[in-house]
Amino acid sequence: MPGSSLMAGALAVAWLAATLAPAVPVAAAAAPGAPGASGALKNVWKFYIVQSPSTGKIERFWVGHPAALKAGGKYPVIYFLPGLLDGDDSWKTALDPHLAKYEIIAVCPAVGGASWFMNSPAQPWMRWGDFLTEDLRAFVESRYPAAREKGQRGIAGISSGGHGAFYNALARPDLYGSVSVLSGAMELRGYRGAVGLDRWIGPATAEAFPLYAERSCVALAEKLAGPLPFDLFLDSGDSDGALQQMDMLRKVLDAKQATYQWFVGKGGHNWTYWTSRADDHLAWHANEFARHKREGRFTDVAPPKAADLKILTRLPDVALSEEAARRLAAPWTRLPVARPVPVTGLPASGGPLSKTDEKYKRVTLNATLSAGGHATGLYVYRLMLTVSTPLARAGTVSLATGLRNGRGGGLLGVPTAALTVPEGPADRRVELRARLVVELKAPDPLRGGIVAGLQVFGADGRPVGEPLVGQAPPGSVEAEMWTVAPQATALWTLMLEGDKALPLAAVHEVRLEVEP
Repeated sequence: MPGSSLMAGALAVAWLAATLAPAVPVAAAAAPGAPGASGALKNVWKFYIVQSPSTGKIERFWVGHPAALKAGGKYPVIYFLPGLLDGDDSWKTALDPHLAKYEIIAVCPAVGGASWFMNSPAQPWMRWGDFLTEDLRAFVESRYPAAREKGQRGIAGISSGGHGAFYNALARPDLYGSVSVLSGAMELRGYRGAVGLDRWIGPATAEAFPLYAERSCVALAEKLAGPLPFDLFLDSGDSDGALQQMDMLRKVLDAKQATYQWFVGKGGHNWTYWTSRADDHLAWHANEFARHKREGRFTDVAPPKAADLKILTRLPDVALSEEAARRLAAPWTRLPVARPVPVTGLPASGGPLSKTDEKYKRVTLNATLSAGGHATGLYVYRLMLTVSTPLARAGTVSLATGLRNGRGGGLLGVPTAALTVPEGPADRRVELRARLVVELKAPDPLRGGIVAGLQVFGADGRPVGEPLVGQAPPGSVEAEMWTVAPQATALWTLMLEGDKALPLAAVHEVRLEVEP
């Protein structure tokens, strides 16, 4: 989904599971009851992780079809493009209750690093449009019983994916016979320098403006010299922030006397509305496929291409570099000059912690870190907590660490650390210490991933225990979302959990410093 005005109704990002089942190629429909079947054994869905030569990174997608499809058939294919903040399962979930009614293969690629489903003029290695129209198409058509005629190939999209569907159908008029757009963000010029486009197209400057104009669906429609090279269905909710852009496109098409279908339903820019419309879009494409075959329309076949996507069985691990590991475990010494980082969340009077009282179960802290951007980098921070307890005995305070991107989307989590409060006088105050490193991996966080490490230190300045590490590997939803808002924010949660946890404590002061 594009700018902030369109994001309000979006569903939260659905994160990938920690363990991924191997993506095994399928050349034919699985028999009822076979592994991977879903939707009461009506549909078969398979999740793929691949290395794409066109995008230079890892891509993910679902392919689904009714279980009754025959291996020797040639069935129409629809490519469903998601919105900018959608998860891998967004389209799959919406389509699954209805897909079995149609002899159609559904392909649901992921968001593609906020690329807006286009080749990038600013980063030549990112050719997501080529991935869609060449690599992914060849992959599906070589492994599934898919028809290859233009009239039997459709594309659909919501929000930024709606823009991607219309844009790619215009860019490759030989490929798609039917195009449907739900709540499309059709005027790219309105998103200059935002939501990932600063990375892929350029900043919000006069120099970059022509690049946005060349890729705006509204601007491209204005340049149409003849009829649309595909059948078109435009759909939006009546309270959708994207309706204005859809209407802009509609007026341009009307001025060109273009033929299309138009529908405005009751709803907003969210999956509540889009899910309610999924069956209608499947039915529309199915009717167009039948009409094309019946009337002999769009019978041209695109040249075949080798399906050179390398299938991966899992996402790669991301490890701290030697330098990051060395910095993380270096002895703790006082800094002569410290650059503080503001931390919010701690009440001025301190934060009481109780192991049993639900009201005081946790204290949550937030900080905006200097780790950000698209370049590689190593960032080191020192966290110091002043904690008290009314008990004389020793115990622990738990520290859970999570990183988010600049829009608050989950990035990675670090395993919970146990900070030891040594025994001593009742109502004593002690300083607890931990060092955090955040590493943006080469060649950039999207392709290399992001990794964070946390090391706890004792009062003597020596490391206590092994470092705790969390990662957002390349190809994960989390790494893909970094491009939308490449700014790390830290979320710390203090709790009294575990066998050695103190039953009562309080947090009085929090300091975070950048370590040079």
